[in-house]
Amino acid sequence: MTTTQKRNWLQKLLARLVPVPADFFALLAEQSAMVTVTIRNLDLYMRHADVQTANILSDDEHAADTIKIRNLHQLNRAFSTPIDREDIYRAIEALDWMITHCKSTINELLDLDVAPDQHMQNIVQELLQGSEALERGFQALATYPAGAEKEAQTARHSHRRIERLYRHSLADLFQGEVTTEMLRKREIYHHLMDGSRRLHAAANVLHDIMVKLV
Repeated sequence: MTTTQKRNWLQKLLARLVPVPADFFALLAEQSAMVTVTIRNLDLYMRHADVQTANILSDDEHAADTIKIRNLHQLNRAFSTPIDREDIYRAIEALDWMITHCKSTINELLDLDVAPDQHMQNIVQELLQGSEALERGFQALATYPAGAEKEAQTARHSHRRIERLYRHSLADLFQGEVTTEMLRKREIYHHLMDGSRRLHAAANVLHDIMVKLV
C-alpha cells in the first residue's frame, strides 16, 4: 500500500469514526424560515378564513415535524457542534413550538366557531414581523452573529406590542353583558398571547447563541 493509499484509508476510517458535523447554522436558518412561512399562512387565514388555507397550515405542521426530527437526529449524532448543544436543542424546540401553535390556533378557531376579527389580525401581523426578525437573526449567525442581536430585540419588541394589543382586545371585548361569544373570543386572544410568549422564548435563545459567538 502506497503512502497515498494509506492516507486515503485513514481519512475514510476517520470519517466513519468522527462524522463531519452538520451545518447547524443552516439547519436552524431553514427551520426559522419555515416558522415565517407558517405564520404568513396564519396571517392569510386571519384575513380570509378559508378551508384551503387551514389545510395548508396542516401541511406546514407536517413539514415542520420533518425538519425538527431531522435537526434533532443531526444533533444526536454530531460528535461536535459549533455552538452549545443545549442551545441548539432549545432553538429547535422553540421554533417548532411556534409552528405547532399556529396549527392549534386554527383548531381553536374552528372548534369554537370563531371568525377572525381585527384584533386577531393585528396580533398575527405582529407575530409575523417578529418571526421575520427571527429568521433574519438565525440567518445572520453563520456570517455575522453580532447582527442577530438587533433581530432578537426586534422580535422582543413585537412581543411587547402584542401584550398591549392583547390588553386592548380584552378591553374592547368585555363591553356590556358577558356572552358566550365573548368568552370564545377571549380564548382565541389568550391563545395568540401564548404564541407571542413562544416568540419571545425563541428570541431569547437566539440572543443567547449570539452572545456566545461574539
